[in-house]
Amino acid sequence: MVKENQISSVDGLKKYLKKYDSYYEEKELFFRGQLSRYEEMTPSVARDDNDYASEVKYYQLYKSSKKSVIQNLSKMQHDGVPTRYLDFTTDPLVALFFATQHDKREDASLYVLIRPNYDANSDEVQLASFIATQKNRDLVSILREYNNINESSMNIDRAMSILSHGVFIRPDTISDVNNYRMNEQKGTFAIPANKIEKGRITGIIPFENDLSYEEIVVPFEYQQRIRDELKELGYTKSRLLGVEDTDINNKALTNENIKLVDEKRPHKSYTQYSVTIEYNDLITVDEMEKLGRKIADDSMAVSVWMLFRRSNSNSTNYSLRLHWYKEALNRERNYGWQGIKYSNWMLEEFSEDSYITDQYFQENFGRLRYKHLPLESDAKKIGLGVSFNDGSLLISTNLMNGTELLLSYRVGNESERTKKLTVIDQQCSENIISEPNDNKIAGNVVMPAAIVQPTKIRDSYGIDYERIKGDFIRRSNDEPIVAGFKRFEFEIK
Repeated sequence: MVKENQISSVDGLKKYLKKYDSYYEEKELFFRGQLSRYEEMTPSVARDDNDYASEVKYYQLYKSSKKSVIQNLSKMQHDGVPTRYLDFTTDPLVALFFATQHDKREDASLYVLIRPNYDANSDEVQLASFIATQKNRDLVSILREYNNINESSMNIDRAMSILSHGVFIRPDTISDVNNYRMNEQKGTFAIPANKIEKGRITGIIPFENDLSYEEIVVPFEYQQRIRDELKELGYTKSRLLGVEDTDINNKALTNENIKLVDEKRPHKSYTQYSVTIEYNDLITVDEMEKLGRKIADDSMAVSVWMLFRRSNSNSTNYSLRLHWYKEALNRERNYGWQGIKYSNWMLEEFSEDSYITDQYFQENFGRLRYKHLPLESDAKKIGLGVSFNDGSLLISTNLMNGTELLLSYRVGNESERTKKLTVIDQQCSENIISEPNDNKIAGNVVMPAAIVQPTKIRDSYGIDYERIKGDFIRRSNDEPIVAGFKRFEFEIK
């Protein structure tokens, strides 16, 4: 099972991203991996005031006269020179690779962004990149110089519109055979929006402040296993970076890192021991197994249950559960335990019910604001009406066949009734059973979030219902989901 906003394996990520398949096919899906503690997706040149002030100097120092501005910035970015480009990839496993390539005992994040994107030769990409070459940040001067060099006639309003939004470069339109890393990483870049004050460009706007994104946390506990999985699939430093493959070594743990709590020795016909293990510095699953084996040996029991959790987690939010037992015990008593041989123990491992990163999302709730995809310009207008006649409640709509709705209503003072309905031929209905003294029926029709709709509905209407519009559709960054809601009330005659 994959928990919301958390993955612990390569397969888990693939399953989690299935909901984005239609955007992937349309080449609108971009990924980035980084440590979770970085609160902003900010390009390297904007992380330090000195670097931002030196942007043009960097460009002049490292540019090649044989390359275009975009090719130069792309190569500089992959070579570690501060630029206004931010690395993205169209391969989620490349992003997962970079999210887990660090020696810090910290969680990592994989960001998923759905964005319209532009050819590298478009005005959008050309102008957004051109800023890096200009020392004078006056917008009128920049536009005059840009039009001059490119024999263009762009006006100030269009320039303002382009530079006020993040610009994503369409995959495969940056052609540079010399940029090995970009090609291997299925890499592309995004250029952030600019702060524009009184006609001057004064800074850069981080990407998470621009439209929507989703953050998926990769718990530290599972990162080593993910690295091993990725290596088997060919996602290595030698292939993606062109450098020698080396192991990642995390700092050593102190003896005071763990605390045993809730130790129990139930009185049974065999010796059983259970314990909860809290840890301060994060530890890998493999380290948990090694520690668990020692605790099991010291317990002198033949069946040992261990519950691992972070020291700041709530009492039931476990990172991993281990069950160590002696093979003879299982065989003799036919308990049906399914373990793997681990020296003189058998080991069962359970991780499917752990939402390790719940604490992270709780603590960062204020920062992780809901941001939904904007309505598309050609969004289809949807209507939904409810009528009541001759004991039948009728919902009329131009929603697609197969769209699922949820009907909730009360007849008179009776308890609420709920029913799931499916749109067929632009309608669905419910026969209402009422008593002679009932004088009113009231309730609502809900169109649930796209994520729980059938795949064909989600693909047609968009994951944030950005391809449809209508008065009954609730769309707000104060709400976690976009959904439809229609209230109704009728007299029963």
